[in-house]
Amino acid sequence: MVTLDFLKTILFSHASRNNPRANYFYEFDIVVFDHSTDASDFMRAYFALKDNKELTVRSITESEFREIIYTWFFGRERSKNSNRDPSENLEEVNSFYHSLKELTKEKKIFHFQNVNKGRYEYQLGIAFDYFYVEGEENNFLIYFNAQG
Repeated sequence: MVTLDFLKTILFSHASRNNPRANYFYEFDIVVFDHSTDASDFMRAYFALKDNKELTVRSITESEFREIIYTWFFGRERSKNSNRDPSENLEEVNSFYHSLKELTKEKKIFHFQNVNKGRYEYQLGIAFDYFYVEGEENNFLIYFNAQG
């Protein structure tokens, strides 16, 4: 059985392996929240975002989600994983995705949009992707970011 801690370990190990020798670092995580909580409100509270921060979500496909995971795991600047066999990388992304799907009992995946609309505050990172996964029992926020 897949656990939240298992997925967090995978995310943490990829973030650690990919950390560049620079003045920024990668942070990947997954957080559970209740169905009764609006996803945008949860994200605002969890990251202590300013009230005027515009957050919208758009539904994305499984393949779009996998492509973004692939980029964060293996395609980032100076990734220590970049010399690996692409088919192994794809297999690892697929395995992670299936584990995530098993845990979340995923119904839909949404991508947060416009989180820094109009200006660069870097409150959520210098590069980032934030997702809301609607699950059967709970909802999940999964995110990838580079912090400076």
